[in-house]
Parts: sequence; structure tokens; C-alpha cells
Amino acid sequence: MNLRVLLPKVLPLSEVLRYQISYYRNKIMKRPTPKDAGPGLDIKSGSDHFCVHPGGRAIIDEAGQSLALSDYDLEPARMALYGFGNTSSGGLWYVLGYMEAKKRLKQGDKILMISLGAGFKCNNCVWKVMKDLEDANVWKNCMDQYPPKPLANSFSKILSSISDESMNFTSLEDYLP
Repeated sequence: MNLRVLLPKVLPLSEVLRYQISYYRNKIMKRPTPKDAGPGLDIKSGSDHFCVHPGGRAIIDEAGQSLALSDYDLEPARMALYGFGNTSSGGLWYVLGYMEAKKRLKQGDKILMISLGAGFKCNNCVWKVMKDLEDANVWKNCMDQYPPKPLANSFSKILSSISDESMNFTSLEDYLP
């Protein structure tokens, strides 16, 4: 419901018209909509960046799939989840900070922020970058390490005698597609 209200205000008129024509043409011709068809809108035509709630890998994957976002678009959410865990609503600011630190945000860019809460709570907003940013923020000491390459455990040599892979609770693969 939130995106239904927000997107017509954010997307270019040409994209809204293209979607409306396609929607009504399919309705008149009685074409069934495939279950996994996605939104049918080119959401990227109205936003330059996406700040997806980093509540878990499944949330990030589903949001990315339903909005037809690329791995590049979802990288900030995945890295915020990997670096800081699920910090509830505060995680969005780590996602935004990641984009700032990676110098992805330029003056005039639009960011679609999608936040999720307990139950059916969902909020969306669009931010506009007012100036180029220089601050590396909370990511400044580790930005060159993200996104991480799959690494061996740094303690594996020291603790190899007690190493049991079944006790490994998290790994980088838990956060990546």
C-alpha cells in the first residue's frame, strides 16, 4: 500500500503511463499475471539508490526480488547486516552510511528507503542528496574491507585441534545471495 501511494509521486510520468497501459491491456486481454512477476514497474527510473531494511537475509532477498533490484543495489543492506547484525530500525542508517562511505551518493541523487517493522508495518520515503559528502562515518576504519571476500577463519591455525565446522553459527555465505 505504501509504495502504491509513493511511487506515482516519485516515478517519471512516462513510467507510470507505460505501467497503466500494460496493466489495462493485460486486463482487457484477460492475460493471467504470473505469480512471481514482480511489480512490473521500473522502480530504478525514479530512484538512483535503494536503502533496504537489513533485517535478515530473507528480507533483503525478498525485497530485492520483488522490486527487481540488482546485487549492487542490495550490497549496502547485506553489508550492514554482515557488519552490524540486525539492529532493527537503526540498520537503515548503517545502510545509508555504507552508501555514503562508498561515495555512491552524489548531489541530486534520490534514495528510496524501505523500512519494515514487526507485523505488517512498512514505511517508505525518498531522500534527495543535497550535496556531495566527504565523511566516511561509522564505516571509516573498515570501508576497504567491504564487501569481504570469503575468508578462512583467522583462528583456525591456533584452534585447529578443537575446530568443528558444525559449531560454526555464522559465515559470510549466510549474508550473501
